[in-house]
Amino acid sequence: MERDPRPNGSAGPSRLWRAFEANEITHSGAHYLLAVAALGRTGQAPRAADVARHLGVSRAAASLQLRSLQEAGLVELDVAQRLHLTRAGSDLVARVAGKREVVRVFLAEILEVRPETAAVDACKVEHLLSEETSAALVRLIRFLRSPHPAARAALAAFHETVAACPNERHCDFCENTCLLAVGGRQ
Repeated sequence: MERDPRPNGSAGPSRLWRAFEANEITHSGAHYLLAVAALGRTGQAPRAADVARHLGVSRAAASLQLRSLQEAGLVELDVAQRLHLTRAGSDLVARVAGKREVVRVFLAEILEVRPETAAVDACKVEHLLSEETSAALVRLIRFLRSPHPAARAALAAFHETVAACPNERHCDFCENTCLLAVGGRQ
């Protein structure tokens, strides 16, 4: 393994993309686990075919993904070929679902992103956030929801802010395309 010469071991910009591959679970895997959990709450543990129907995928695709989740120790099959989350699978589902809700609330309530967009974007990143970032978002949301005068003032000021980029030069965020022009509030 290559040693990082920086004192704090932080990943440099050229290495940051590798962290994506080090995630605990893939986006697809997270959705299969969430489907097993959701279907299990309806009464009877699901079979692979139930998960396939729920997710709108082929039975073959569901079988492959579920086998991978079994090998990872996240789901198990009983003698009737019904799927059950393991303790590790249940813990992962709880964390992924919690992160999805935190991101959705942050986007919809704090940033005032349209609810549909907030739900889709939260789904996209739910399994990618670290525990540290999730906890920081929870703290920020709690603070901004609190009756603290500074929180109320900051949130009100943010919601009243109309962003505008300098006409002939780029701001310090946008490099080639103005992000406010393509999707933000101006």
